[in-house]
Amino acid sequence: MPLDKLDISKPIPIGKAFRHLVFFQIKLIVDALRDLLFSPISLIAFIFDAVVKPPVGQSLSYKLTRLGRKSDRMINLFGEYTASGEFTIDATVNDLESKLLSEINKRKERDGV
Repeated sequence: MPLDKLDISKPIPIGKAFRHLVFFQIKLIVDALRDLLFSPISLIAFIFDAVVKPPVGQSLSYKLTRLGRKSDRMINLFGEYTASGEFTIDATVNDLESKLLSEINKRKERDGV
């Protein structure tokens, strides 16, 4: 459960806060890596567009901007976007977490713990 869905009059459960912290750090890392990649690519795209002068729809700078918007939705750093069937870090982490918990529960049942 996201932190913003918790009762604000009660103390934050440490487990929920830690989970939120870990997910947020993962998103920050992915966002930073994206920015590091986009910076030199945008320079190359600009030079290409300045030399070739393609139509706007074929412009590498324009395509990079569209990719940037899509990656913003995928990273969803501040939870601004709701999942709409697209790949997102939120959905991926939730899937991994549920599979991990399922596997842990299966092993506990198997081992009689």
